[in-house]
Amino acid sequence: MRSLKLVDIKKPFQLLLFLSFSILCASIAHSAETTSLWKVTGDDSGPSIYLAGSIHILSEDDHPLHPAFEAAYRASDDLVLEIATNEDPGSDTLALEKGMYGKGRKISDDLSPEMYAELGKYLKGAGLPPTAMDGFRPWMAGMTISITEIMKMGGRPELGVDTFFEERAVKDGKTVRGLETTEFQIGLFAKLNKEEQEKMLGSTLKDMATVETDFPKMVKAWREGDDSIIEKMIDDSMSGSPQFRKELLDNRNENWAKKINEYMKGDKDIMVIVGAAHLVGEKGLIKLLKGSGLRVERWSTEKKNKPSKKKSRFIPV
Repeated sequence: MRSLKLVDIKKPFQLLLFLSFSILCASIAHSAETTSLWKVTGDDSGPSIYLAGSIHILSEDDHPLHPAFEAAYRASDDLVLEIATNEDPGSDTLALEKGMYGKGRKISDDLSPEMYAELGKYLKGAGLPPTAMDGFRPWMAGMTISITEIMKMGGRPELGVDTFFEERAVKDGKTVRGLETTEFQIGLFAKLNKEEQEKMLGSTLKDMATVETDFPKMVKAWREGDDSIIEKMIDDSMSGSPQFRKELLDNRNENWAKKINEYMKGDKDIMVIVGAAHLVGEKGLIKLLKGSGLRVERWSTEKKNKPSKKKSRFIPV
């Protein structure tokens, strides 16, 4: 492993969340007819919700995105993200407060000797001193390692699906809203006990051994809308943490499904972008929205999906 510099943890916290599953990105062909994007509708007179799966950090080679993303953005009046950074300006400071130790404590105090040795082995292989992460809480250390590795591979936060479209929406004058706050997301990790944090860090270190093969597989599945592969990788990654999975995925999916149902009562077409992990599985958003009586269909730029006259402003690209 070549020498690297740890990424600045002052980056917006929402960039970290999806990486907790070690689901990141790499270059792939842009040939699929469908992708991780769905159109949600109620009756014919109501609005449309374009529900997009996101990877929060991408490389230049991953752009342009699948044309369906651009088409959905153009068709939408508003943009909804997991966190809207324009609504949540204090995310950087909060991440530092919750993810770092104060004076008098360090990561070895919350790790077993065996896990601390594993962390030291990783740091040595990365060309870093064994004390490089002494100030990090274990959950933040795991996330920082994930971010560092993907940025080493060419990933850039500003090219992630949600950040990319948020910047576009701000320039275009579209309303940008968040499903939740940075404080809520950080709280999911900050409340983990020592054992749970160690398990998370250990899983991350293990995943780094296969990062170069797993990333292309996940991103290919994301771009092509292969839900079965995405679901299996999520299941494998979180098999040892059922309670954490419930809080990180299932409970949030239920909350978001309720909010999307509320959006359907309005008169605006909306693009909703969330981590792709939230779309799949029996407790994923797709199943939940279908179960609430909404019509949920895979969205693509194929001719059969062209909008009616009511949606004439939609311009497929």
